[in-house]
Amino acid sequence: MRRLAVFSVIALCLAATPALSLSEKPYITAADVDFPGLLPPPPSETSPAGKRDLQAILDLQKNMTPERMAAIHRDLDQSVYTVAGPVLGAKFTKANFPMAGAFFDKVVKDAGVGVGPIKQKYKKLRPFQYTKDVHTPDDIAKAAGGPTYPSGHSTTGGLVPLILGMMVPEKREALYERGWEYGINRITSGAAYPSDAEGGHIAATLAVNQMLKNPEFRADFDAVKAEVRKGLGLN
Repeated sequence: MRRLAVFSVIALCLAATPALSLSEKPYITAADVDFPGLLPPPPSETSPAGKRDLQAILDLQKNMTPERMAAIHRDLDQSVYTVAGPVLGAKFTKANFPMAGAFFDKVVKDAGVGVGPIKQKYKKLRPFQYTKDVHTPDDIAKAAGGPTYPSGHSTTGGLVPLILGMMVPEKREALYERGWEYGINRITSGAAYPSDAEGGHIAATLAVNQMLKNPEFRADFDAVKAEVRKGLGLN
């Protein structure tokens, strides 16, 4: 009886930790893709492109509303639930789709091999660090102290729609639009330039293209796809 109870507890624990079924190997490594060679350098602040970058932020901030600021703060979170929730609905939560959260956390983390080194290569200042004309809330500025190019938030905003769009093609266009909105909110906050978002989208595309060649990624992708489609009632 006691042994049966122990096995029952173990089974419940395994069922409650779906992340354990994901591959422990990285989906991509720095050696897999020449991110530094494939991403263009960011424009300098004094170049015509750099000046257009800055003006785009200033124009967006002129139209700031309390509702937009609330959306900007909601989008500080980089989980798949925050990025895709507005498209997939209120049911799309960690409680209902636990494996999806673990999978996309791993995707974003592993894609960092293509973002982090480039940030350190160029060490470009954030817009609010470059000029006081850009107004960024203190909490956002404090959390965004590192280099700005390419944008990590926009990389996430590219990764999630690209991958979820393959899992749920019925929602692909809406997911792409949401990914774009997610990046625009980051730009409007003054924490990133439009060119940072473009760099993030390029990095996301390169990362996903490489991950799709990885058998471990494909196996995890299929498992998460099954969870997502079943949970959304699309099977």
